[in-house]
Amino acid sequence: MKKKTSRTLQAERTKSHILDEALKLMKYKNFDDISIQEICENSGISTGAFYHHFGSKSGIVVAAYTRTDEFFQDEVIKKIDSSNIKNAIIGYLCEQGLYAKNMGVDIIRNIYKAQMDNASAFFLSAERGLPKGLHQLVEKGLDNGELCSDKTADQITEELLIISRGILYNWAISFGEYDIAKKTFSIIDAYLQSI
Repeated sequence: MKKKTSRTLQAERTKSHILDEALKLMKYKNFDDISIQEICENSGISTGAFYHHFGSKSGIVVAAYTRTDEFFQDEVIKKIDSSNIKNAIIGYLCEQGLYAKNMGVDIIRNIYKAQMDNASAFFLSAERGLPKGLHQLVEKGLDNGELCSDKTADQITEELLIISRGILYNWAISFGEYDIAKKTFSIIDAYLQSI
């Protein structure tokens, strides 16, 4: 792997700082009500620097999910015990709920709003880190016979993602009024009993 230059590292730090400031704003304001100028002022950067790093305001939402994908690819999939695939899948998707809880219900509400209006193709991509990790677990379960289905790994992964998005969405519109990990466990467990 090629060593990053100091300029590249500084650009990554700047982009991360801008994203952090935008996420702070999203804790108490609707994404639609946050201006690029406000993000720039809070970040201490110029508007040109914002556009250089994100291209548009929707780039903030994509970057937030990219950060999530990196976390799942670099951290979560490595710590999941896959000796029991059904438990591994449940644990993986419970981690998604806990990640959302740690981000905060307001940020998740804003991200859901923004992703419907901006960059839907990115969010539905099977090439993102979170879906790829889930697909690996499903594929392993089908290969070793722990999951028995006439569905493909792609189909099962897609269904699990639809379910988990629904759980997250419902949690967000309920203002986080229930334990998302418990809800995820019970619903995903029931789904996995069918395969």
